[in-house]
Amino acid sequence: MTNKIEEKEPSKELNSVQSLSARQKMLFTMFCWGVQSWGQADNFKANGYDQKYIDARKAMFTGLVIYSIGILLFILFLI
Repeated sequence: MTNKIEEKEPSKELNSVQSLSARQKMLFTMFCWGVQSWGQADNFKANGYDQKYIDARKAMFTGLVIYSIGILLFILFLI
């Protein structure tokens, strides 16, 4: 007689409400221009992590705004 331990897949409902950690949000903000970041966000969406997808996109757009403002201020400072 053998006992089988069955691994249960996390339910889709739990996946859809999981949020990114603060470290992940910071990394998505810092590395917002790369293909890897956008691809990882798309993987979250494909795997059913809806909240992680939303958080990742928000962090990447925030990063783009921060970089844009920084570049604009740098150019204005040079002029």
